[in-house]
Amino acid sequence: MAADVSRGVGTAVGASGTPPPARKGWTVGRVVALVAGSVLILACVALLGGAGVLTWADQPGGYLTTGTATYSTSGYALASDPVHLRGPWGWLGRWAGDVRVQVTASAGTPVFVAIGPAGAVSRYLAGASYTSVTTLGDQDLTQHTGSAVPVPPATAVDWAARVSGTGTQTLRWTVRSGDWTVVVMNPDGSPGVTVRADVGVSSPVLSSLAGDLLLAGVTAGLIGGALALISVRLAAGRSGVTLP
Repeated sequence: MAADVSRGVGTAVGASGTPPPARKGWTVGRVVALVAGSVLILACVALLGGAGVLTWADQPGGYLTTGTATYSTSGYALASDPVHLRGPWGWLGRWAGDVRVQVTASAGTPVFVAIGPAGAVSRYLAGASYTSVTTLGDQDLTQHTGSAVPVPPATAVDWAARVSGTGTQTLRWTVRSGDWTVVVMNPDGSPGVTVRADVGVSSPVLSSLAGDLLLAGVTAGLIGGALALISVRLAAGRSGVTLP
């Protein structure tokens, strides 16, 4: 009888030591693997989309831009709210190359476009009537009233960059640390300014960022796809791979 028991045990375990087949159905491990795979696949889509956008923006002359919007003021100037590129925002200068501001007045009307230190611009416009643009590319405007008459802008401030003339005027400025304000005026300093404008930013590191996003997206897609496929096959009992 002992010999019979021994033979029975040997048959149950298997002489070759091969483990029993994996259980079918959704275990905790398989559900976790499927969820993780799905998250990685979604991340892959987002990363590849970001890589595509950056690749498009990195074409020769390419800029990431706001939409074109029309701005108007009965005062002497249109001015952006100060842009603070210092402290926690100092990183912007590491990836941003040039800022491009394109401004078009009505046909035949000259326009002056400049960027300068925020403090100097604030002193220049102090007491004058003008309109500040809170968000470039949007119509979020703040009216400032006053009776002061500013002098013509060309030499009023030590501008970091400026252009003027008729037709579309394109101002380009290399980003650097500080507090800055963009100003649009009539060259003679007269009141009443109406223009169409958009702002764009280029970057010398867009291509490398696009490559990093592409690599990360492909990696996330491969890992996510493998996890999802293995978990589904295990649940259906069609794989020899074992997940808990």
